Amino acid sequence: MRISPLKASIAIVAALTLALAIAACGGGGGGEAKKGGTLKVLDTAGGIDSLDPGYWYYQSDYQEVYNTTQRALYGWKPDASTPTPDLATGPPKASNGNKTITITIRSGIKYSAPLQTRTVKTADIKYAIERCFLPQVANGYINSYFGDIAGVEAFKSGKAKEISGIQTPDDTTLVINSVNPVGVLTFANGGALGLPCTVPVPKDYAQKYDQGKQSTYGQHQVFTGPYMIENDGKGKITGYKPTQKLTLVRNPSWDKSTDFKPAYFDRIEETCCSDATVAAKQTLSGQNLLSGDYAAPPTPVLKQALSSNKDQISVESSGGNRYISLNTKVKPLDNVNVRRAIAAVIDKTTLRQTRGGPTLGTISTHFLPPGIAGFDQAGGNKGFGFDFMASETANVALAKSYMKKAGYANGMYSGPTLLTIADNVSPAKETAEAFQEQVKKIGLKLQFREVPHATMLTKFCQVPKSKVAICPNLGWGADFFAAQSMIDPLFNGANIVPSGNVNTAQVDDPKLNAKINKAKQITDPDKSAAAWADLDKDVTSQAYFIPWLWDNNIGLQSSNLKGVSSKFNSGAYDFVFSSLK
Repeated sequence: MRISPLKASIAIVAALTLALAIAACGGGGGGEAKKGGTLKVLDTAGGIDSLDPGYWYYQSDYQEVYNTTQRALYGWKPDASTPTPDLATGPPKASNGNKTITITIRSGIKYSAPLQTRTVKTADIKYAIERCFLPQVANGYINSYFGDIAGVEAFKSGKAKEISGIQTPDDTTLVINSVNPVGVLTFANGGALGLPCTVPVPKDYAQKYDQGKQSTYGQHQVFTGPYMIENDGKGKITGYKPTQKLTLVRNPSWDKSTDFKPAYFDRIEETCCSDATVAAKQTLSGQNLLSGDYAAPPTPVLKQALSSNKDQISVESSGGNRYISLNTKVKPLDNVNVRRAIAAVIDKTTLRQTRGGPTLGTISTHFLPPGIAGFDQAGGNKGFGFDFMASETANVALAKSYMKKAGYANGMYSGPTLLTIADNVSPAKETAEAFQEQVKKIGLKLQFREVPHATMLTKFCQVPKSKVAICPNLGWGADFFAAQSMIDPLFNGANIVPSGNVNTAQVDDPKLNAKINKAKQITDPDKSAAAWADLDKDVTSQAYFIPWLWDNNIGLQSSNLKGVSSKFNSGAYDFVFSSLK
């Protein structure tokens, strides 16, 4: 899901494991849902990353604007692992050897002002998908899931003005023809069709904003969901100031009878950027507040909450992992044995302790997390049995043996320092600093820098030309409940881009690429799971990333709120299903 989708996780000490487990069972506290009121959210890490639905790919984007303000072909109920028809009237119908899917959409779904007299048509969804391929939009997942649609390459190269494989024979029928079968478009209700690139965008209205170096459509967008960003009614957003505020109000064009989302609140006010400690205390002691995008308030705050506010804390599996990324384009990390040595010397228990201990998740032995198809086939919690991944604590002797295999006679690295970019905010800061100490045991010297979270991603780890060797603070959550979304974006060489690059190890192995592309074409769920489990074995064996935690997401809420967590969005609160008690 999304780069760093786990930034809302909160650290807590291991000694509180039992109390927190009890709190988790509360599921947001008792009380019936109540319609009305204003939800308030205190962000501390910057809030949403973009107003453009074509760009949305972060946990905060999904929580704060996607689920609230827009409707896509398919949406997600809080506890569901398959999408629910939203604009679509039912699941996609596959034909032509699973290379063609046909979707019927509802008629009469209206846009917000200034297009309040217009209804959504399949041509709007066609353009929405097309614009996600534009460099001005910079979508992060479109090539992984929609890249095999017929005509995409011609469109991307500028040889065609539209994607020929997306057809709209009438206003309510959408036909997508692919060169190869695409599993995530055909089985499980088409999981990829529940992503924001299927949020309708009227071409005649939006195209003028999609020119230049970067699209400005987000600042003028029209809405289909129960809420809209406060605006002047003439196509200009007024309720958003980056890193300051985001205000959502009711969308007068929304018809509740056509939507599965209850949308209880009348208004949602999100402010940024509060101190994390202050935000956590205010959320627990105040009214109408759900936790925002902040990470790790000090342990004493949560310790006190667990003793007196247990029903105000929720713990949910994130459906993702945390990992240390090793750039294979930087020596000596191009040597698999050096990478395996780093994996062996890592003390995962200590790293987990920097985030709060066992309550924060399960130490990982391979890349695919629990709850994702293929996890069981990949050995479950035990994994594949690779010696360099087997120990929860450091195995220095094994690490040195791998360094010797890499050509270091005494098992110790003797080369230049390695540029390492870490997050400067707790608990990620402490995790990176612990990692720095651990790798000294095999002689690794780091050129260690701590920078703001956004800077870490946009200026360093996601920019290949920055030549960052190690990024110790990365995490990934599934885009939806398919193993492809954990492996294809991160390890397929076709996904390496100049900026916003999530293949931070810069893996570009032709054999691996071919194997990934073959797995993408499997439309049988069981065979697909087995294929992705085999790929999990490949990437774990090569130690491109060192996964060390399958973690949990922890949310805080005021005592008068009934927070509901979203399984799809890594356990974050779902604002359209949460309510006042």
